[in-house]
Amino acid sequence: MSVEGSRIPILWREVYGGPLTELIYQSKYHGVWPIAALLGRQLGALPRPWMGPAPVAVPIPLSRRRLARRGYNQSSIIARMAARHWGISMRERWLEKIRSTPRQAALSRAARRENLSESFRANHAVAHQRVILLDDIMTSGSTLREAIRAIHCCGGQVIGAAVIARVGPPCLVLKP
Repeated sequence: MSVEGSRIPILWREVYGGPLTELIYQSKYHGVWPIAALLGRQLGALPRPWMGPAPVAVPIPLSRRRLARRGYNQSSIIARMAARHWGISMRERWLEKIRSTPRQAALSRAARRENLSESFRANHAVAHQRVILLDDIMTSGSTLREAIRAIHCCGGQVIGAAVIARVGPPCLVLKP
């Protein structure tokens, strides 16, 4: 993935539609949050998606409204388990979704990018830190791109991302 001239590696467990897809939906939309821990262990079993000093894992956050409705953030659970397997720390509050947005799943690629514009804010604690972002599904890359923008604005360095499933081609280069 390329964001503002920089490229980051994206690690994924499977292509969307594979055996874990139904489990992703169960964890995300049907309140079966223990499945998110299983998914996190599956992601953490993959090789570390970075070289050099260990980064800090940062999950993609939900808006406060969606978190209150759902009661948990499956990406946080996934990130916690993957980080534990990789032996790195996780900082859930280093990234915040500052406005509610419609679900990305129902939107076109162009609408996804516009939908998330300026929707994340990073905590200043991320400054000078190496970060790996974690989420459940990557479709267009818009969520990761916007999270990277927010972290870069606070002086953090996103060195990679990891997701359970990805949609689309294995090499995704996105223009900012």
